[in-house]
Amino acid sequence: MAKEEPQSISRDLQELQKKLSLLIDSFQNNSKVVAFMKSPVGQYLDSHPFLAFTLLVFIVMSAVPVGFFLLIVVLTTLAALLGVIILEGH
Repeated sequence: MAKEEPQSISRDLQELQKKLSLLIDSFQNNSKVVAFMKSPVGQYLDSHPFLAFTLLVFIVMSAVPVGFFLLIVVLTTLAALLGVIILEGH
C-alpha cells in the first residue's frame, strides 16, 4: 500500500505539469501577448526579467489597496441605505 502512494503522487504531479504546460502555451500563443512581446517594451522586459518581475509585483500590490477602498465604499453605501430604511420606517 505504501508503494501506491508515490505512484499516485507522481501521476498527480505529471498531470499538474501537463495542465500548467497547456496554460503557459495558451498564454504564449495568445495574439495579444505575441503582439506585446514583439513591441519594444515587450522586448525590453524580455531582456530584463528582474524588472518585469518587479513591475508585476508592483501592479499586483497596488491592486490590493484599491480593492480595500472599493470594499469600504460598498460597505459604507450599504450601511447608509440600511440606516435610511430603518430611520424612515419609524
